[in-house]
Amino acid sequence: MSKPEYVEIVEKVFNETKEKPTKEFKYVGKHVVRWDAISKLTGKPIYTADFIRLLKNPVFVYSVRSRYAHAWIKSIDVSEAARYPGVVRVITSRDIPGINDVGYVLPDQPLIADRKVRYIGDTVALVVAESLENARDAGERVHVDYEPLEVFIDPLKIVEWNGLREKPHTLIHDERGSDILSRYKIRVGNIDEAFRNASVIVENEYRTPMQEHAYLEPEAAIAIPEPDGGVTIYAKTQCPFDTRRAVSNVLGLPFNMVRVIAPALGGGFGGAEDVGNEIAAKAALAAMYTKRPAVVLHTREESIIGHTKRHPMIARYRHAAKRDGTLLGVEAEIVLDTGAYASLGPFVGWRAIVHSTGPYKVYNAKVDLAVVYTNRVPAGAFRGFGNPQVTFAVERQMDILAEELGIDPVEIRLRNALRPGDRTVHGQLLDHGVGLVEAIERAVELSKWHEKRKLYSQISGSMRRGIGIAVFYHGNSIGAEGADYSSATIIIQRDGSILFRTGLTDMGQGSIQGLVNIAAEILGVPPNYFKVELPDTASTPDSGPTVASRSTAMGGNATLVAAYKLRRRLNELASSMLGCKSPEDVVIDAPKVYCRDDPGHHITWKELVEQAFWKGVPLQEFGYYRAPPAEWHEETGTGQPYFTYTYGAIVSDVEVDMETGVVRVKEAVTVYDIGRVINRTGAEHHGVGGYLQGMGYALMEDTYHSPDGHVYNTNLSTYHIPTGMDIPERIIVDFVEAGYIRAPFGAKGLGEPSIVGIAPSIANAVAHALRSKEAAREVARIPLTPDYVYGIIKRHGLLR
Repeated sequence: MSKPEYVEIVEKVFNETKEKPTKEFKYVGKHVVRWDAISKLTGKPIYTADFIRLLKNPVFVYSVRSRYAHAWIKSIDVSEAARYPGVVRVITSRDIPGINDVGYVLPDQPLIADRKVRYIGDTVALVVAESLENARDAGERVHVDYEPLEVFIDPLKIVEWNGLREKPHTLIHDERGSDILSRYKIRVGNIDEAFRNASVIVENEYRTPMQEHAYLEPEAAIAIPEPDGGVTIYAKTQCPFDTRRAVSNVLGLPFNMVRVIAPALGGGFGGAEDVGNEIAAKAALAAMYTKRPAVVLHTREESIIGHTKRHPMIARYRHAAKRDGTLLGVEAEIVLDTGAYASLGPFVGWRAIVHSTGPYKVYNAKVDLAVVYTNRVPAGAFRGFGNPQVTFAVERQMDILAEELGIDPVEIRLRNALRPGDRTVHGQLLDHGVGLVEAIERAVELSKWHEKRKLYSQISGSMRRGIGIAVFYHGNSIGAEGADYSSATIIIQRDGSILFRTGLTDMGQGSIQGLVNIAAEILGVPPNYFKVELPDTASTPDSGPTVASRSTAMGGNATLVAAYKLRRRLNELASSMLGCKSPEDVVIDAPKVYCRDDPGHHITWKELVEQAFWKGVPLQEFGYYRAPPAEWHEETGTGQPYFTYTYGAIVSDVEVDMETGVVRVKEAVTVYDIGRVINRTGAEHHGVGGYLQGMGYALMEDTYHSPDGHVYNTNLSTYHIPTGMDIPERIIVDFVEAGYIRAPFGAKGLGEPSIVGIAPSIANAVAHALRSKEAAREVARIPLTPDYVYGIIKRHGLLR
């Protein structure tokens, strides 16, 4: 069976350039100023909320939220709120013309609660008023009669260990008949035999927190009614086409009547994936009923209680190994708390199970995972998508194994690390593009691991130093979660300038610059020839969601295909104009175009483009790419879940104040195998940004709920994230370029992977600093706040 043309193009470009060093590229892998850098530095980009000042006669929408985390709704009285000065309309679930649901994966989340509330952020009514102040004041006058129900904050009140069976309890999702959202498992080899033959067995329980995205830009959406009965929406969203689908369902309109535009995003990290659907639908409802532009604008407090978080995890792991450190088997039970609604929970759970044994050769495994509903704020997509949680547990286990066996933590990882030709725990053959060992060796070299490990082991007193390593792998793109495709359009204008269109969004991560670099490299023109248009469901192609570290790998392939087809046509035209031996001898180095063997005789890029218009050569091209089909067998947890993986090794160097429990990261080294660096500036910044966000996850971040389900820390004065004062003295970011044949120039994703291994590397460094095997076992949860670390120190009498 022949390959699709787009696959042949991607593989051809890879094979032609796989041995080419980065220095020989003109734009790929270079430090290129990103397309929107200057405008952002000068304050020119317009974020969603900035458009409000351009609106004429807008109304403002306020979400009235539940006072209970779990309760039946007996009745809702909006009459007093409707009479409040400035109120235009009050909308309840009865007013929704289409489907009252904004669930991202499953239809389990009403846009406006109708019969039941499941967390304190649930919306029970929308107040539409002349001002936001009027709407908020009127919201206090919406009267709801509740029948409170038992509140569940701890998922272990829902399921129990040794099988993850569901306990009898008052159901949160009674309509489903169960509060276990999804289950996954891995069954490989003979786990009982592996443990019988083991020289050492280590087991422990691990906990990770509910992390807030804490992006700079809170949620905002503007909906403008159109004369034809449709609606145009500007929204903070990572996924405009998914947002269109959600709004279309709520309004009962076809897709072509709902237009979604995604302006500049002030951060996302996955948090703008599902909440964009909700805020857009609320604004659209108000615009439809009032026939006026409608605005949804969240405060920080509304944002924190209203959008999804990282899934908290509780896990029990057992590892079996030989005396030389070779892994024999992994057994685990993992519980992910998805909060009140599914959001992306089923997919997060699946990615977690895929990565649940780490980037190691594991031939015997028994892993069970359950995603469980509670009455906490819903959990959804967050950078890493289930992998940081399980990687924390696996990498702590590897350090404990090393301690038990008296083996250096680096050595035990090298002994078990996946290499080219190995198979993953799922049975997937990794025939090429596996740079894990090289990443480990490079991180060890750059961090001076052996020297520091020896030195720090000799330090005692109140200020201790520790150094720790963690490694990981992360599947590229969405894998077996669904059909994965992307697209891009390149349009060369008659003056030689170029329009670039994609439905992928740039939320500050710089991925679109990578796509521009790819197109520029193929076409032979500088990146500043390109104008990037905003994602717009009415004009840009559906490129799939901006999630799963797929922009460079998938969007890059689509861009490469479009640019390659254009270049092929331009080469043929230029060859005929210049008299080159063949189209392959044409060199485009805009503004010059010439034959390879006669650079002195040339035409200009503009002349070539103008001639294309006269000759009828099409100068716009649509590029499409679909990922190779993934394979997953539910009963065994085997198959080929992702087409390729990003690998990484992180070394953290920390200082622990034994008198206070305060942990400070002093230095860090991150080395990633991302196949081929496309946007070097963006990749380096990703390494730094991912480290700092992972450091917050490791040391200070958690979303705390009261027993009745209210969030304690609803703003950034009580939800602590790293500041400039917390940044390590040095962060080294480096790359290994192992390449992958079905990726643009061999490139793989980095957006999510840059956070995955950070927390366990810090935790392993803290455990090293404590100098106690028993105390190190308690470094089993994050965040490692001063009080928690000091509690370990005090319990074990480590400060004498």
